Amino acid sequence: MKALKTFLTFFFLLFFACEVFSQGIPQTINYQGVLKDASGNIVSNGDYNLSFKIYDSETGGTPLWTETKLINIVDGIFSTQLGSVTPLTLSFDNAYWLGVTVGSGSELTPRIAFTSVPYSRMSLTIPDNSLTSNKIHSGQVVKSLNGLKDDVNLVVGSNVTITPSGNNLTISAAGGGGGTVTQINTGAVLTGGPITTTGTISVANDGITTAMLQNNSVISSKIVDGTITATDIANTQVVKSINSLKDNVNLVAGSNITITSSGQNLTISSTSGGMGGSGTTNYIPLFTGTTSLGNSILFQSGSKLGLNTTSPDFALTVDANPTAGLGIKITRSGGLGMAFIEAGQPVNSKGWNFDIFDQKFKINTTQDNGYTAIRNLITFDRNGNVGIGTISPSYPLHVSTNRKYAGYFTSDSLSNNSHVIHAEFNGMGNYDPIAVYGKSIPNDYYGIGGQFEGGYIGVKGIVVPTGSGLVGYYGVVGMVNRVLNSGDNYGVAGSAQGSGTNFGIYGSASGGGTNWAGYFSGNVNVTGTLSKGGGSFKIDHPLDPQNKYLYHSFVESPDMKNIYDGTVTTDASGYATVTLPEWFEALNKDFRYQLTVFGDFAQAIIAQEIQNNQFAIRTDKPNVKVSWQVTGIRKDAFAEKYRIPVEEYKKGDDVGKYLYPEAYGLPETMGIDYKHRVEEQK
Repeated sequence: MKALKTFLTFFFLLFFACEVFSQGIPQTINYQGVLKDASGNIVSNGDYNLSFKIYDSETGGTPLWTETKLINIVDGIFSTQLGSVTPLTLSFDNAYWLGVTVGSGSELTPRIAFTSVPYSRMSLTIPDNSLTSNKIHSGQVVKSLNGLKDDVNLVVGSNVTITPSGNNLTISAAGGGGGTVTQINTGAVLTGGPITTTGTISVANDGITTAMLQNNSVISSKIVDGTITATDIANTQVVKSINSLKDNVNLVAGSNITITSSGQNLTISSTSGGMGGSGTTNYIPLFTGTTSLGNSILFQSGSKLGLNTTSPDFALTVDANPTAGLGIKITRSGGLGMAFIEAGQPVNSKGWNFDIFDQKFKINTTQDNGYTAIRNLITFDRNGNVGIGTISPSYPLHVSTNRKYAGYFTSDSLSNNSHVIHAEFNGMGNYDPIAVYGKSIPNDYYGIGGQFEGGYIGVKGIVVPTGSGLVGYYGVVGMVNRVLNSGDNYGVAGSAQGSGTNFGIYGSASGGGTNWAGYFSGNVNVTGTLSKGGGSFKIDHPLDPQNKYLYHSFVESPDMKNIYDGTVTTDASGYATVTLPEWFEALNKDFRYQLTVFGDFAQAIIAQEIQNNQFAIRTDKPNVKVSWQVTGIRKDAFAEKYRIPVEEYKKGDDVGKYLYPEAYGLPETMGIDYKHRVEEQK
């Protein structure tokens, strides 16, 4: 298209061919005009790109219809049919204005108001019985009367008159008449029936409420027998139950018991004899005769029992006579050193025992005979090894069990240095001893070597270097060595869930000449949104790969923008069509174009914008090579749901802080990430 550097004016004629009778109504509008430049001169002959838009306002507003076409102009005159490219779907039942734009210029002013010719598209005649009520504007006619339509007659009934006067119909009652009130609606309390000489007004079901009853008006005869429950009776009024028994309860006297009633009293007495004696408070009695008691050497103080002491400080405290040697002596003469039997079981029944045998001290459980061990609980051997669940301990503490936990440890010490379990290697040497080792491999793809749960940190690895490691120091190392199959392997997996800000993996680095918060040797995949302060690629320099790096920075945009480019050569008529991938329009919107001509002073334009994943280029000369670039804004489902804001206010603790305080000459304490770095070093 030939570019116009001046403001264009135009003259036009609108023609609309009206078919009559049985011929169809045309769906296009003939449009003729004369195109001149700002000086009033006829423009040069050639093809011009004209855009036509229809508005429902003389200025401003949004186009209701748009059509763009390449029109050949000869001697300034052109003719076209509006609606030949984009069908006219307007009803033309309102006032409309036509706007015209030449090329990429501004819309010409003023807009042209449509005259009566285009509106003839509505109809020349309306056939009888062709209009429905939906076509009639509200407030114009009576569309229906009580659901009746067409010619409706009002018929007077008894004692009614209808008097017409102009457009008014007055409906009046001609006189009084008798009648019957069929019902009185009196709310929730009363219901009504036909009013006759014997009316039928009654109380409705559930109509009487508590507020309608007078205080103290309900007497005993008005209460149905057996309907009052214990919850209906106020406290301290009657005996509601005795030992959970109710209704008529009888007290029955057992052996050596008498029950005597006197008035409202029941006296319960014992008829058997007893024994007597003297003693000291808290001493457990000792039979001193057939019917007499005295003090023993057992003394009870609360829940503590003393043997030969009146000051027990444990559940059982024994104070041996100093001249008697040991406080407790247990000997093994063909039996066990000590046996404990289950409560309620006879001697030689199930229990557990202590035993010294084969230079080992054992604590065992026993079977029914009370002596043969069926499970060894704890074994102490002569080498100082302790076995739990095994009689042959191989280590200072050797635990073996088929239970859920082989060991369970708790501590309530509130201190930053408290350790429920403390394992420490104190040797010296160039080795890698393991302070804590966990192994769990019940089968392939099953088993967890270690699991830790903390209120603040689940797992924390600390290395305090004392030298200069040649390779490096690692706070936490995770690895998977899988050789035989090709499944997914994760050296380190991080996950965080919550209502606040979550970090699946958080890394920070500072204090070095080069600081990497994260370093990946391999491909990196991000399924979400990647935010950064800057970005580049870094490669070995193509001209000096052994000694230099080459960097290029990323191209940034406030939009989620895609860039596509290529070259094409126009044909003998100066046209070329560029075909884009089949997914192009499904992925992009809001297209922008750039054209550059090679090897000649030629003009190039976008002859047809992108439609069906294609666009057309036209040059004013044939066989011209053109470089093209197209950009589009992403409109895929992810982009629409997670559109990146160009500007955003900081929130919460981030207000007043900086992502990069050092760039503003501020201390690191002003950084948003500073609190995270401090917390991870606790």
